Order: sequence, then structure tokens, then C-alpha cells
Amino acid sequence: MDRIMVQKKEGKKISDEAEWLNADDIVKCGRELFNKKEYKIVIYTDSGEYVHCSSNLAFLKLMSEREGMMLTDTGTLGNLYKMKSVDYEDGKVYFDDEESEYITIARSKTKLVKEYIKKLFGK
Repeated sequence: MDRIMVQKKEGKKISDEAEWLNADDIVKCGRELFNKKEYKIVIYTDSGEYVHCSSNLAFLKLMSEREGMMLTDTGTLGNLYKMKSVDYEDGKVYFDDEESEYITIARSKTKLVKEYIKKLFGK
């Protein structure tokens, strides 16, 4: 089943939260003007109206709800199931053996990252 990331639309307001919408639930789509300058595609379903998610923060928050995905630093999300190694001293999660592909870990999130990795892998 195909899903798309959307934000609920109520009147001219768009929710700050993103959610998944099953593509099969779409009844129709149409273009609507927002803020007197920007057109968005409005997705109509039996359960309400939505727009395609265009908020970076909403995207990161929704993706971080998936198992293995974690926000490790401001604007930084990684799939910890794909990690090869982690260096808590340097604050990096590596995704290759050469340690050239990585994401950073904020100092304030080091303990959370350690706990999450332990939960995922038992180490």
C-alpha cells in the first residue's frame, strides 16, 4: 500500500504535525492559493483535507517515530539500524567502514543515543 506524508488542513490552517495517508484513501486533489502567493495541492479524502508535507520539522518528527530512526542533533536524523559504528567521544554515528559517512550527535543527546542503541541492539 502506497502512503504519502501529509499535514492536515482545516480551513486555511495547516497542522504542524505530519502524518501518513494511504494513497487509496484519496478521493480527489485540487490546487488552492495560500498566503496570497503560494499554491498547494489539496488532497481530499473522506476523513478530511490534507496538503503534502512541506515542513522539514514535521518530516523529521514523523520519521523519528519509526523504529530505528532517531533525531541525534538539530535537523539530523539517522537510521540506527544502518549504522556501522558510533563514537560517543567525537559525537558521531558512522554508516560506512571508512567513517566518512556519518551524522553528528549533540552533546545533550549522547545519553539518549546510547540508551536507544542499547535498546535496539542490546549493547
